[in-house]
Amino acid sequence: MKSLCGIAAVGLFGMATLASAQAQNAPGILQSILQRGTIRIAVLGSLPPYSRVMPNGEPEGYDIDIAKRLAEALKVKPEFIISDIPARVTALQTRKADVTIADFTRNVERSTSIAFTNPYLVTTMRLLLPANSPYKTIAEANEAGIRVAISRGGTAERAVPANMPKAQIIRFNTQADELNAVLTGQADAMAEDNFYNGNAIKENPGKLREAEGDLARAEIAIGLPAGDADWLRVLNLFVDQFNASGDNKKLFQKWFGFEQPPIQAKY
Repeated sequence: MKSLCGIAAVGLFGMATLASAQAQNAPGILQSILQRGTIRIAVLGSLPPYSRVMPNGEPEGYDIDIAKRLAEALKVKPEFIISDIPARVTALQTRKADVTIADFTRNVERSTSIAFTNPYLVTTMRLLLPANSPYKTIAEANEAGIRVAISRGGTAERAVPANMPKAQIIRFNTQADELNAVLTGQADAMAEDNFYNGNAIKENPGKLREAEGDLARAEIAIGLPAGDADWLRVLNLFVDQFNASGDNKKLFQKWFGFEQPPIQAKY
C-alpha cells in the first residue's frame, strides 16, 4: 500500500514538474506578437484628442499614433481593440490585449494586477465646469455639494472624493457621456485631465471653463500584463527612446496644439 502511495506521489510530482516546465517554455508576449505579426492594442473610442473612432471605423488620435509607432518599431501590424475605461485593466488581465494605450494613469492600486511602463506624458486632473457656473475654485464647488461626473474605474474614482467629499458623484463609462451630462445640465462638472479639458473647451466655444486648482497629478503610461519582464523591458526602451528622440513632442504638438510639458517628475 505504501509503495502504491509512493508511486502515486511520484506521478503527481512528475505531472506538476512537467506542467511547470511547459509554462516556463511557453512563448512570452513579445515572442507571440512577433510570431503572429500583429500587436493587439486596447484604446479608447471617444477621448479626443487622445483617441476616437472616425465615421469610417478607423481610430485616430495621439494615443493611436503612439500605438502605430510601437507596431512599426516591432515590425508588426497594429490591431486595435476599442475599450472603455473599466475594460482597460481587464483586457490586459485576460490577455485579450498585449498593451493598453489609452490615457492610462499608472498607480499602485492598478499595479497590483497589471504592469506599466515609464510615463510618456504627465498631466493634472482638473474640474471642468459650464462657462456660467458660479464656482471659481474646487473648494467652492465642494462646499456647494455639486454633481460631478466621473469615469468608472478612472483616476477620478479616488481623486474626486478625496478633494471634494461633499460632492455628489455620477459615474459614466465614457468621457463623451460625462461631457454630454455637463453640457445638458445633468451634471454640474466633470473631472478629467487638463489636456482633455482644453480640447473640450476649444470644441465647445463659450460653453465650458476649468475651475482653479488641481485634483491629482497623473503619469500617463502604457499598460501591459503583469509578470512578463522581457515585454516590459522592450516597452520601456520604446518609451524612453520615443521621449528622448523628440517624436513624442512632435506628436503632442500635432494633436494638442501646444508644446508638451516636461515629463520628469517634480517633487
